[in-house]
Amino acid sequence: MKAALLESVKNINVRETETPTTRRGTVLLRVRACGICGSDLKFYNYGDRVKKFPAVLGHEIAGEVVEIGNGVGGFAEGDRLALGNEIPCKSCYACRKGMENVCENVLSVGSTSPGGLSEYMLLIEDFVERGPINKMPGNISYDEGALAEPLGCIVNGLEFAHMQEGKSILIIGAGPIGCMTISLAEIMGAAKITVVDKNMKRLEMSKAFGADHYIHSSNNEFLQEALELANGAGYDVVMSACSDIAVHEKAILAAAKGGFVNLFGGVAKELPDTVRFPNNFMHYRQFSVGGSFSQTREHHKKALEYLASGKINTKKLITHKFRLDEIKKAFEAVQNAEGLKVMINP
Repeated sequence: MKAALLESVKNINVRETETPTTRRGTVLLRVRACGICGSDLKFYNYGDRVKKFPAVLGHEIAGEVVEIGNGVGGFAEGDRLALGNEIPCKSCYACRKGMENVCENVLSVGSTSPGGLSEYMLLIEDFVERGPINKMPGNISYDEGALAEPLGCIVNGLEFAHMQEGKSILIIGAGPIGCMTISLAEIMGAAKITVVDKNMKRLEMSKAFGADHYIHSSNNEFLQEALELANGAGYDVVMSACSDIAVHEKAILAAAKGGFVNLFGGVAKELPDTVRFPNNFMHYRQFSVGGSFSQTREHHKKALEYLASGKINTKKLITHKFRLDEIKKAFEAVQNAEGLKVMINP
């Protein structure tokens, strides 16, 4: 089979590799779609979270079951599956609290274990037994099924930020995460949705998702305009869907009294990640600052249900499709923010 191997930082190549064979407790998946995520860029540019090279990246995965190992129940050949990416141990302190996405012994698909940028993917015993695997609704495509992974992260992020009907939200970053956040916030009853981005092309593309206000911020000076649009009161929910610490710090200053700021965008391990903000601003406004990571199987399942509802504008979201052989072009498109979601169809 063919697989895209990250052989070292910024060095990814398609190679012929041995097709996995099933053993007891495993399932062989024919990968039909795999999205490239901002996290994949961190792995590509910095080697962040990659356990060892060469590595097969890709954690936004949908595919078809082609072979089932002995001892596996609940699956059949031809099943259409969508995958989350964090395989929990189910026994650590975090798992026992229901926070399987931040499991202390987690296996992460596409970084610490092989991902979906390949023609076939073996779902190991741990994944089959405990992983975030859900069968796809019949009315969505494999490309849409692959979107359940990033959308599940947003489900987790907005639930964590207490997004509810009637609340206002400021979304910083108009990439794929930002655009899906617009759609999900609308579904959840947002009263006002404001979007910020420094990339004018992406900001224009995000207008197809129907936010109330858009702010172009070429030099990260968006705070005053955003607050004016909120009548000076700030926002009930702020989602900083980027990896810029300076932007995270401004995001905190956009919070309303009693609001919640989710610093959703992670920062590569090679970069500074300390966020500073004035204590008294938080003290006298009584709001919360947090960060959410990944998703549980239930968040992923909810994401598939949202996709099946037709209320997520997937046609506008997936702007680029590439074959596996075109992996270098695909990473260039993501690196240069040429569109929104880039999908690989192996």
